[in-house]
Amino acid sequence: MTHPDTVLYRGRIYTVDARDTVAEAVAIQNGQIVAVGSSQDILALAGAGTRRVDLEGRAVIPGFVDGHPHMDGVGIRFLKPSFDGVRSIEEVLDVVRREVGQRKPGEWIICNPVASEPEFFAFPGVLREGRWPNRYDLDRVSPDNPVFIEPSGLVAPGIGIANSAAIKIAGITASTETPSGVEIDKDSAGEPTGIFRDFNFPKIMPDTYGTIRGKRALFPMIPPMDQDYMNRAVEAGMHAFNRAGVTAIYEGHGIPQPQQRAYTELWQRGKLSVRTYFVVAFPQPYFLNVEQGQALIDETALYAAGQGFGDDLLRFGGLGYSFDSATAIGACLMREPYVGARGYAWTGVQHTPDEAFLDGLFRAARANLRVQVQCAGGGAIDKVLSMFETINREIPILGKRWAIEHCQFPSTENMASCRRLGVVATTTTNFLWNYDTVYLRCFGEEMSANSVPLRDWIDAGVMIAQSTDGRPFDPLFTFWQSLARKGGVTGHVFGLPHQKITRAEALRLMTWNAAYAAFWEHRIGSLEVGKLADLAILSEDIMTIDEDRIPEAKVITTLLAGKPVHDIGLFGS
Repeated sequence: MTHPDTVLYRGRIYTVDARDTVAEAVAIQNGQIVAVGSSQDILALAGAGTRRVDLEGRAVIPGFVDGHPHMDGVGIRFLKPSFDGVRSIEEVLDVVRREVGQRKPGEWIICNPVASEPEFFAFPGVLREGRWPNRYDLDRVSPDNPVFIEPSGLVAPGIGIANSAAIKIAGITASTETPSGVEIDKDSAGEPTGIFRDFNFPKIMPDTYGTIRGKRALFPMIPPMDQDYMNRAVEAGMHAFNRAGVTAIYEGHGIPQPQQRAYTELWQRGKLSVRTYFVVAFPQPYFLNVEQGQALIDETALYAAGQGFGDDLLRFGGLGYSFDSATAIGACLMREPYVGARGYAWTGVQHTPDEAFLDGLFRAARANLRVQVQCAGGGAIDKVLSMFETINREIPILGKRWAIEHCQFPSTENMASCRRLGVVATTTTNFLWNYDTVYLRCFGEEMSANSVPLRDWIDAGVMIAQSTDGRPFDPLFTFWQSLARKGGVTGHVFGLPHQKITRAEALRLMTWNAAYAAFWEHRIGSLEVGKLADLAILSEDIMTIDEDRIPEAKVITTLLAGKPVHDIGLFGS
């Protein structure tokens, strides 16, 4: 008889099995769970070489599986100068000043936005000076280095800020013409102040996350991200996810080639410590260039058809598409007109005409490629699911786990269609936290109350996976937000009690269900015999403490296949 490598005992093990069993102990051998049960029974399996870890009553959950994480984007934010917590222009300048001290003269300094959502919506009023910093402020600390502070990607308008050196290099003057959706702020003399407003999504003011952007406006000369930078960004994001208890991700939004290379390199080096399933990005222009689109479909089908290609650490599968624009900026495609970010009524943005989009999806289906579509607004969900129904009549998709993403405003009919076709839906209640003011202004309280309707999705029998969308990326926060449904600016509570779900349901949405989206539910997502020992040990029992205290919980240890990828002392050296 062989003995387990590790035994965790005297804990509360939330297994997320079919019965939501809560056990006391778990035994791990060769990266897999070999027994789950009482402390007495599991300790009896231990041998002389077994590591025994006394949990001292701590809670253990399956490692979180983020159904839409943007791990690369999270990492990018760690690499760039950030202004977290600033409350004055002087504090903004302190960040830039420190960066100048580490750079060569003339080297570009590209910074994160001054503020991210939901804090952004209180700016610039929360700054002591009551205004945005401008070119002259930045010039004081960076006269020689061009500085560009990026606009927030999911805010309309996003505020970009440049100093005089950057403006001079770009050749921007009082007479510079701007593309649609971009505004140059000017002073009383008509001169640019260095403050720029970008209402677009995706933003066309440049950022270093330039791998999926179109033509850059005003500052095209800003150095794009190179492969080394992307590699470092993905690795930084991965380590942050280790600390957060995330052991696997399903990135359905579509991964461009630089990110693919970064993940693959980590995997080849044996350094990938977050299981990653991602679909390949299908660029929107390819819908109107059938030859290019077909070439990508043919290439992707060689290695990512069916359930995908790879192993338990890295898997490529299918193609990812975007149909409409972002709800966060009031631009999703809705069924009825609403007032968008720029103050006039419309129904939102559709990126690709129906006929071209349907043709592109048909081509993917014929190649046996799984399809994932970002469709946020109700009008977009209606159209996309109608296309799925049309394709299904010719090429059955049941069992292929086609997916829709974001899908904030589904109807009862949409849910029935998803169940009938076996469509997986991934969404996040983080939208309500980050963009509550946008929701209430654009869609009103009644419609917003039923946005991201987790209770309705569950009751309809649809495989729904919760995610973070990378903002904030902490799954413990998102677990709480699944229950609380609060706005981060107004504190408004959306849709309770009728959209209330239980903690057991919230945990399942972020573990087993998200694993199902990646065809990994037989390997991860619950703590059961025969599955990989991916788990998180917590400082607080999130299943029993007061709901408002859940965001205070921390991850003490994260195990991937039974090995610590994050530990603050429980496992020692």
